[in-house]
Amino acid sequence: MRKTRSLQRFKTSLIEISALACLPMILDLLIPGDAAFLSVYCIPYALVLPVATGVFGIWPGLLAFMVTVAQAVAIFTFAGPGSVPTSFPGNLAVVASLAFVSALLVDFGRNRIMRFRSMVLQRFRRSVHKTGDLAKQKEVLEKVNRVLEGRVSAQKDSITILHDQVKKLGSLSMDMALGTILETIALFTEMSSGSIWTMSDESRTLVPAAVWGWDPGKARDASLDPDHSIEGYVYRNSKPFSMRMLLDDAEFDRFDTSRNIITLPVLIGGRAWGVLNVETLPFERYSQYTETILAILLSLAEPYLKQIREYDSLNEQREVDAVTGFPLFSILYRTLEQDLERIRYEPGFVTMIIIEIANFGDLLSRKSREEIKTIFKTFKDQMDKRKAMKYKAFHFKEDSQLVLLVYDLDQDGTSFFCLDLLALFSEQRFSLGDESVPVELVIGFSNSAQSGTSADAMIDAAEYLLTVQRI
Repeated sequence: MRKTRSLQRFKTSLIEISALACLPMILDLLIPGDAAFLSVYCIPYALVLPVATGVFGIWPGLLAFMVTVAQAVAIFTFAGPGSVPTSFPGNLAVVASLAFVSALLVDFGRNRIMRFRSMVLQRFRRSVHKTGDLAKQKEVLEKVNRVLEGRVSAQKDSITILHDQVKKLGSLSMDMALGTILETIALFTEMSSGSIWTMSDESRTLVPAAVWGWDPGKARDASLDPDHSIEGYVYRNSKPFSMRMLLDDAEFDRFDTSRNIITLPVLIGGRAWGVLNVETLPFERYSQYTETILAILLSLAEPYLKQIREYDSLNEQREVDAVTGFPLFSILYRTLEQDLERIRYEPGFVTMIIIEIANFGDLLSRKSREEIKTIFKTFKDQMDKRKAMKYKAFHFKEDSQLVLLVYDLDQDGTSFFCLDLLALFSEQRFSLGDESVPVELVIGFSNSAQSGTSADAMIDAAEYLLTVQRI
């Protein structure tokens, strides 16, 4: 496109130079009686040089002058008087010299004018760019000013909102408390995406305990290496991270910081219990003022989180069977909900398997309930020896039922695993005291790939299959 425009301009200039060079010849032909304007020493032809130089430049001017000189010679040859006065050549040389000097002066002036024009255009362009930059800065400053004005006018409302939000933290529910913290942060900072991460005792990775603004359809990291992430750095060192630190410290170059704007440790009792990560924030909201607000909100939440942790610890002690040491149904339900929430953001499956002792009633007539429960401990010991599977064991609704949460098995894998369990324990006799007794097992199961991502749906599906197996 650029080459085409250059070629078009060249053609246009060539036509204009030719027209200017031919103008004296046309006038000469239209005015008879003075061929080649000899009476005025060919001045009209000589004027072509300075005029063409002023319009097109020195080299196109010389080209046009050579063309017009050739035209004057031709007219003089065919229509001239044949002889000229002896003084004519000298006067003609003077006219030609004046034409050349005029052309040089005109070219000098033209170049100065062109340079001046170029300087003016450059200044104009810089002014336009500066005006654009100033307009953008003005827009940003207006946004910041509106935020500051709103911040001042909303102080009274903010105190009321903060009071209402803090009251919610006294619910003794960790999930509700963490959700309230993220909701409060979103209200005060306009955060559109954020999360709170805690350390998993089993995998020794950071996992999301609460999220805000996450799209369930978008793939995300649902576990983070504490040694290779900003969240892990903040958790290990109990130090905050802010995006502005990337300008001053090369220590963070080894981390992926694409999801971290402000990351703060969640402290309980002076030790890092989790990590708050602000992932998406409006530009005008990013400031040290916002970082201060986040620190204040976490400080206000700390005593409530400490109380909830102590309450959960007491509940966990009560919700463990005294004979087997396995967690009871309430912990199973919460764990299943957490696992299903995790696999919404990362690939994997969760399988729930209910193992029921069908002849539990017969055994109960011969042995105590506590003695029969020890069969489940034997189950787990045998599975640990023979099955290299990642699973968790829980008691279910009845004393005769044990639940296994098995991970990373699809629907077919779950079916084969259940068949292996039946084959493993179908002909085995278990020792209860000094007596060896047979155990009849029935199994019901459900898989997240088939039963969806609801804990209730998975429990209902597994219980239904268990009922069918009893028939």
